[in-house]
Amino acid sequence: MLTRDGLDLHYEVTGSGPALLLPKFNYFRWDRYLDVGLLAGRFTVVVASPRGFMTSSRLAADGDYRVVDLAGDLAAVMEAAGFGRFSVFGYSFTGAFAPWLAHLTDRVDAVVSGGFPIVGDYSPQYADIQARIEAARADPAAWSEVTSRFDNRAALGFYRELSELPPNFLVDSLPCPLFAFWGEDDEEIAFGGGVQLLASGLDRRRLKHASFPGHDHNGMLDHINEALPSVLAWFDELHRVK
Repeated sequence: MLTRDGLDLHYEVTGSGPALLLPKFNYFRWDRYLDVGLLAGRFTVVVASPRGFMTSSRLAADGDYRVVDLAGDLAAVMEAAGFGRFSVFGYSFTGAFAPWLAHLTDRVDAVVSGGFPIVGDYSPQYADIQARIEAARADPAAWSEVTSRFDNRAALGFYRELSELPPNFLVDSLPCPLFAFWGEDDEEIAFGGGVQLLASGLDRRRLKHASFPGHDHNGMLDHINEALPSVLAWFDELHRVK
């Protein structure tokens, strides 16, 4: 646990080698889907939650969640774990946060972004997440699940700020290499403009990517280990270039 700004930030460290951050935000635990042990054989893996998410502290009722503070929380955790520089691996929500973190700090060496339309116009995302949260609020069981995992103000703040970014911000002038992946039937990618828009936008920026047939958004998460050989091959290529 790290205390920052009077808030407790929880994180776990395993493995050895260069640092790889797995941000843990809202609805899934990495170790239930991803072969963290395989990654820990190559990296020092740090799984961490910023303020407002999972078991890290939440702000008081009058508190304001800002993405810059979420980024600062995780950079501080990585420093506490002994790393000034690190790579980031995200999926879905954290698939958007991973490249944004690279923009907000000067500490990210490489980004893996899965299951998020990081190319295009982000403005529709805020209304969509508002609708999802309102639907959950109307269902006591669903709302209990939401509030047990994250402060909905933190999620809304994140997507509000995301919606205010210029189109393509997450991939424009990115200060480090990026590898993106998704399921070909991912409805979240379709909502953001579709697979062709995403792939062509990444190609124009010479950013690597892979698409996996037969998976929608949750299906890709369930089979996320299928992406690991491509991810690890990409990391190997980066290290050879260095």
